[in-house]
Amino acid sequence: MNPFLSVAMDSQNSTIATIRVEFPEGIWISDIFEKFHDVQMEILYFLPYDLEKSIGNAVVEIMHYDIDLMIEEIQNHPSVMEFSLVEREENRIKFNVKTMDPYLLYGVIKCGVLVDFPVKIEDGYAYWDLISTRKRIDKMLTMFEEMGIDFELLKIGNTSVNLEDEGHRLSLDELEILQKAIDEGFFDIPRKISLEELANELGKSKSTLSVVLRKIIKKKVMIST
Repeated sequence: MNPFLSVAMDSQNSTIATIRVEFPEGIWISDIFEKFHDVQMEILYFLPYDLEKSIGNAVVEIMHYDIDLMIEEIQNHPSVMEFSLVEREENRIKFNVKTMDPYLLYGVIKCGVLVDFPVKIEDGYAYWDLISTRKRIDKMLTMFEEMGIDFELLKIGNTSVNLEDEGHRLSLDELEILQKAIDEGFFDIPRKISLEELANELGKSKSTLSVVLRKIIKKKVMIST
């Protein structure tokens, strides 16, 4: 068992863990920080965009003295599928960027962990604040280690965040859909069931299920303290 696992794993109290995760090579964020060490960056949110093709959509904010160069580098990066500006100032941009959905997002969904946005990025590392029960956080960190994800647990402790807040509560139908998706391996890597196959098993259209899953994921992943 890993040294960060606690004997208090079964506690239902809200726990917050800060982890530092290194972005893999070939991702636009990694290359930006490799070329420009003075970039300031935050991921304001990240959610699935196309569940069938595993494409995610992020809203990102960057501060740098050469904004035109930042735009050019991101737009032309092979890992970027789509780029669109939301706001622009002299030394700051906010933009949408669509990329392949990372394993981290599916990991937090499977384990029932909330991500406290915005996520700060420094030197090619993401600093994630994860909120859930201690048991769920330990489960997720163990899974990351088994998958070979390069992360470091920086701190862990109690938080006053209410995990039963109305904004994170799922309806019975949503709970059944989420559990079915997890049980059938929809959030596994590689995926064990397609969106269409899952929709057929649930008796829903593919488009309806896609909309419902995005709503579920937003409730169960995003938080802003």
